[in-house]
Amino acid sequence: MDAGDRFLGGSGRLLPPGVSVRVRPFIAAALLVLPLLGACGGQDKVTMPPLTPEPGDSQPADPVAAVPAKQTFPARFVLYRYLRGIAAGNAGVCGYLTPAYQRAVFGGPAACRAGFVRARAKLRPRDIAALRGVTVPSCEPGPGGGYTVRFEDLAWKGEPARPGGLLTASFTLRGSGAHWRITL
Repeated sequence: MDAGDRFLGGSGRLLPPGVSVRVRPFIAAALLVLPLLGACGGQDKVTMPPLTPEPGDSQPADPVAAVPAKQTFPARFVLYRYLRGIAAGNAGVCGYLTPAYQRAVFGGPAACRAGFVRARAKLRPRDIAALRGVTVPSCEPGPGGGYTVRFEDLAWKGEPARPGGLLTASFTLRGSGAHWRITL
């Protein structure tokens, strides 16, 4: 074996003199790991300032407190029955509405029964189908000790209905004795 064979290790690969073939994988691994160890730096210096809110950032002033589902069930159930009743074409859902709500949506304090069929006819067939699978999983504390359910918080089995007409952007529910009503 001449000097060239020793340098090449007799296999055509580059090896320094005196390094056996068995040591090669260890050297390769060490050469790969050494640059990574140097990247750690060992400095205790923070290179980025802590994140703080800027004056112009929008943040909620007071986070909404979670209300136990058991406590809100009667109110949520009224909204559930109202929405499912619209899907079924049941004008009896007017009993869930306060006169103020009926005035705003149907034009008079007791105009729901007369205007229900007309208002429901404005809904797309897709919206009516979506209302058959809607649920009311949660609500937030609302004004006057009631609860508010935003339209986007409703849960849909398929494609959601689009808001408008009978399907307002949010529903406010208030207790009146043992009964809950949808109000403004």
